[in-house]
Amino acid sequence: MTDAGEQDQVDGVGTVSGRSGAAAEELASELLALKKASGLSFAQLSQKTHYAKSSWERWVNGKQFPPRDAVESLARLCETPPARLLDIWDRADEEREVAAGGRESAPPESDPGAGTSEAGAAATAVPRTAVAGADAAPADGAGSEAAPARRGRRGLWISAVVALVLVAGAAAAYAGVGTGGEEPAPRPSVRIAGPATGCEGTGCEGKDPKKMNCGADAVTVRTGSIPKDLVMELRYSRACQAAWGRITFAEVGATVVVNNSDGAAAADVVHYDRDVYTPLIAAPESGSTWVCASLPKGKQSCTGYFVPSQER
Repeated sequence: MTDAGEQDQVDGVGTVSGRSGAAAEELASELLALKKASGLSFAQLSQKTHYAKSSWERWVNGKQFPPRDAVESLARLCETPPARLLDIWDRADEEREVAAGGRESAPPESDPGAGTSEAGAAATAVPRTAVAGADAAPADGAGSEAAPARRGRRGLWISAVVALVLVAGAAAAYAGVGTGGEEPAPRPSVRIAGPATGCEGTGCEGKDPKKMNCGADAVTVRTGSIPKDLVMELRYSRACQAAWGRITFAEVGATVVVNNSDGAAAADVVHYDRDVYTPLIAAPESGSTWVCASLPKGKQSCTGYFVPSQER
């Protein structure tokens, strides 16, 4: 039972605003699934724990990384062993620490033009001062006698400075215009390869998504539930071009089936514990894929359809 106006973000699970790692996305998905299975609203979660309603909304929908104690309290509130969720939380926390370390170790950007402009200003300022001093009239006779020597030294010094300025200008001209004024060629773009997988498309059908490494880039694209009995998820891997179904918080004997519009299907049954996932089926780029689940008592429900080409 949810509050009026309260809605879980089911289709966005697994993104976490695009900033978190795979474990953080998996954690948000699991928290949402657990919350749905419990049938509790955010307000009810707040009443039964020490955390605010707004905090639960952010954690469950993946907007903010939750405290470890909050994850454990939700698991115990829903009478499910917390070990699996805490393991996911630990992996997500490690990912966050690694990401934070990468940002801290990045060197600060420097201004490439600062040194050049300062050197140029110094080079041009010195000759003006030297020339002004060379033209100044001597104050007395002694100064007049020393003037030729000073002028000779100043002349040599000024010539050296001017030569340096000319060399710097020539180098700049060669770099910017010496090749015909053409701009530097753009650097080739770097293409980041996707995860290495063991199958693709129809070649994945009937295989285990974990063994094929399809979980490396997988996201939960659709969810559904049989309230207070189980939560179902449609998992999709773009690298494998395949999908599979998963149910959690289910009773022994519950069944999950994943289907596609080409007529392929794969199923599995909960034999022990409370969750199970199906083998893979192909997820056609322009075709639809969905998941259904049923209880031993006969109650059944399905997720919405997912078409990869419509959600890029």
